[in-house]
Amino acid sequence: MKSKHIILTILGVVMLGVACKREYPTYEGDNYIMFSAESHDLGILDSEEWFSIPITATRSVDHDRIIGVEVVAERSNAIEGLHYTLESNTLRIAAGELNTSLRIKGNPENIALTDSLGVALRLVIDKESVWDEYGIDTEVHLHKCCPVKLDMFTGYAKLTSSWIMQYMGADARLVTTRLSTDEENTIIVNDMFYDGYDVSLKLHTDDRLNPVVEMESQTIGTTGEAFGTIYGNGKLEMTMPTGYASYYGSCEKFLVLYSTMFVDGVGTVGTYVNILEWISEDEAERIKREGF
Repeated sequence: MKSKHIILTILGVVMLGVACKREYPTYEGDNYIMFSAESHDLGILDSEEWFSIPITATRSVDHDRIIGVEVVAERSNAIEGLHYTLESNTLRIAAGELNTSLRIKGNPENIALTDSLGVALRLVIDKESVWDEYGIDTEVHLHKCCPVKLDMFTGYAKLTSSWIMQYMGADARLVTTRLSTDEENTIIVNDMFYDGYDVSLKLHTDDRLNPVVEMESQTIGTTGEAFGTIYGNGKLEMTMPTGYASYYGSCEKFLVLYSTMFVDGVGTVGTYVNILEWISEDEAERIKREGF
């Protein structure tokens, strides 16, 4: 999202210290009104949460200003009343104030995980209040999200991995996972690749639109198990590569982990993608009986 930084770049206060005297210059240009950003990404968890879309004026005036907001239908595929609700299409910037907000909420029941929904909004204001450089439009993108509960990432999981396919002679591996008792927001994959070597993964939950997975370097097995011989100190280790984002999905209960395998003092084996998909106990029992 490209912020226009209106408040910082136009209305920011610059302190000038001259012989202990401070002066606070103010914006003396034309009086414009605009959305504070060109786009907004909203993570919709439920139908009760309201989001604020800021609107900014470059100058304050001594009277209330009433502005309208309209939907630009030809640039929108989200449907008002079905995918989202606007609290009001009429807003007020109070006398002496510079800001107001449009409030919007989504309806996750009518938004699919694979949907790419957005609504284009336009201010309805006098022509004299339009700053051509920035315009009067903004775009709001609606993303369905699910609450993150760490225990949903425990139990049985199917591990599909390019490492397993290349070095372990299989397509997938059935594993179990548990919560760490020592590290917050951390799950442990028991015997992830090789028996006796667990892997800890930290799930960041502070940004619902950026569900990042972090992992510290750790030993996942021995070079003897992996390659049939001893290299270096005999330990096969795994770390997170740069340039790849590992992430999880709380709605579908999956996790994508990019990992670089290496042997300390010897070199890098390669970078691999690993996908964990949590399954029911019944499905796990079927896999035990029938295989993948």
